[in-house]
Amino acid sequence: MVDARRDFLTYCRLELGLSSNTIEAYRRDTDAIHAAGIALGLVPSDCGPEEVGKVLAWLRDERSWQPATLARALVAWRMYQRYLVLEKLIVRDRVQLARSPKLWQELPEVLTVTEVDQLLQSAPPGPMRLRDVAGLELLYACGARASEVIGIGLGDFSDEGRLLRLRGKGSKERMVPVGERARKAVRRYTRELRPQLDPAHKQECLLLSRRGAPMSRQALWKLVRDAGALAGITKPVFTHLLRHSFATHMLERGADMRAVQELLGHANMTTTQRYTHVDATRLRDLHKRFHPRG
Repeated sequence: MVDARRDFLTYCRLELGLSSNTIEAYRRDTDAIHAAGIALGLVPSDCGPEEVGKVLAWLRDERSWQPATLARALVAWRMYQRYLVLEKLIVRDRVQLARSPKLWQELPEVLTVTEVDQLLQSAPPGPMRLRDVAGLELLYACGARASEVIGIGLGDFSDEGRLLRLRGKGSKERMVPVGERARKAVRRYTRELRPQLDPAHKQECLLLSRRGAPMSRQALWKLVRDAGALAGITKPVFTHLLRHSFATHMLERGADMRAVQELLGHANMTTTQRYTHVDATRLRDLHKRFHPRG
C-alpha cells in the first residue's frame, strides 16, 4: 500500500487542493497508522472500529500522541479509506464506523503475570534466540519503551549489570534496576552470541541484527508479536503492552506511585496516574478482606 499512500497524497494536492502543510500532516499520519498496523499485525485498509481503537491506542502509547493528534490522524485515515474505495482498491470502508477519540482514557488490556512468563519463554527458535530472549526480558524488567531498549549500549550497565541507563524522550536519561533473570539473559547473549555478530567489536549497541547492525525498532515489534503468538496469547501483543504490564504489576504489589513514575521516566505524575485504577482495585480487595463489614 506504499504506492497507494503516495497516490492519495497526490490526490489531496491535485484534486482537493489541500495546503502543503495539511498534506504533510496526512503523510505523517498515514505513515504512522501503517507502522502501527505492522506492530499490531493489522492491515489498516481492512480495519473496522475495533481495530481503529487498537491502532489509535498504540499511537497514544508508543508515540505519545495527544487526543487532538489522534483525532486528526483519524480524519486522515477516513479520507484515505474513501480514496481507496474511490479507486476500487478496497471494496468497503469500515473505518467510517469508528467513533472519534474522546478519548481513550482507559488503559489497554495488560498481560497477567502468567502471560508475561509465557511470553518471555516464547522467543522464536533459531540462531538469534539468545538475543531475542535478552530483548524480551529487558522490555519487561525495566518497563522500557521499544526505542529505549534498542538504544541500550554495552556501557550503559553498571554495578555488575544491576543498574541500567535508559535514554528516554528528549534524550532524558534515567537509571533503572535490572532483575536477575534479565541480567542472566543479557550475560548469556553477550558471552555466546554477540561476539559472533560483531567479531571486530565495532558496535556499541547491545542488541544487534544478524548482520551486526543495531537491532531496529521494527524487528523488536515483530519479535514481541511473534513471541505472543508462540505463547498462545490471543489478545494483541505489542512492545508497549509489556511496559503497561510492568507498571500494573508493580502497583498491584504495593509499589509507590512516585517510584513507578521514576522507573517509567514519566515527566509528570498525570501520565502515571492512568494506573491508579490498579491501586483502587487492590485497596477494594484489602478492604473486603480485612474490614469487619467489608
